[in-house]
Amino acid sequence: MLNKMFQISVYILAILNISGICPFTTYQIGGNYKTEIKQHLIIYSSYISLCIFVRLIDFCTAANVSLTSDVELMMVSEELFKKSSDELFNHVYINYQGNMSFKNFTDNAPQRLLNISTKIFLIPTIRSLVKLFDNYELDTYEPEVITREEDLEENEFIDNLMETDIISHVMYFLSVKGFFKNDMRVYKDILKQIWFHLYSRSKNINGTSGFEHVFIGERKPRKGIIGLHNWIFFSHGELLKKINYFGFGHSKEFVNKAVILEIYFTYIGKRKRSSMFIGTTPELEIALYTLCFFTRPNKRCQLSFGGFKFYVQTYILQNNGTKFIGTAFPMFSYIKHKSNK
Repeated sequence: MLNKMFQISVYILAILNISGICPFTTYQIGGNYKTEIKQHLIIYSSYISLCIFVRLIDFCTAANVSLTSDVELMMVSEELFKKSSDELFNHVYINYQGNMSFKNFTDNAPQRLLNISTKIFLIPTIRSLVKLFDNYELDTYEPEVITREEDLEENEFIDNLMETDIISHVMYFLSVKGFFKNDMRVYKDILKQIWFHLYSRSKNINGTSGFEHVFIGERKPRKGIIGLHNWIFFSHGELLKKINYFGFGHSKEFVNKAVILEIYFTYIGKRKRSSMFIGTTPELEIALYTLCFFTRPNKRCQLSFGGFKFYVQTYILQNNGTKFIGTAFPMFSYIKHKSNK
């Protein structure tokens, strides 16, 4: 009986190994190698158990992605939009000026795009967001060194996010869908990992994070400025005269609460086209991008504000088996966004 069970175990291990589902060894099955297989069977059986568990998690995650419908995503985004106050948008003046395209990259805007009331900085998530603006190296090939103070500032920002109904709502939705456990500590760890953990975009240098790319922007060799999809940092750059707004391409206003805007500008002299929300809170942007990161990775994610459909595009970068936000930005379905990342 034991010999029969051994044979069955060997066959199962062989199938998993050959199929590539759980590759575990280069040992040949059968023949003179039977003794060696016996010696390693217990070790590899433990490995196989772990491997199958991981594969089941991957399978369930993939299933959750496919089972989250576009209708659900639009409903969730509408709920998040309703939770968002219009008070913030009332403190933002948008000076659109000249319309333009990427083919005709000339300065059609002699004035700044944004004029913002200082009252917005009383909002906890915005106040803690601004503290992060000077924490990062601009160049992707410069390694990031996060100091203790900077780490505390990141944690403060996450804590303030977690105090909002918007983040609580989206994280609960994702937990119900099975992407992670319904636990506040887990929520914080997830946000910390996908947004703030460092990874490499080039030369194996940990010089970037999802947050830095999306909210602040980076300079990459031979590609110029990449990222930079946050209106508060954009306004900050205009005030410092590092950003020069040239004009806009497309725009959509959502019932006096927010705008999606395709804009053209230079940042430290480098040309850039980008799209971003304007007049939205950091928690709303983080919520939408996180929602799409999990449910529509590397795809267009269909959302809705006030009955108007739009998309969020996310891209995932993976280092050592861990997934991070590569980029995330809003987009219109009829615009090609190749240079927008």
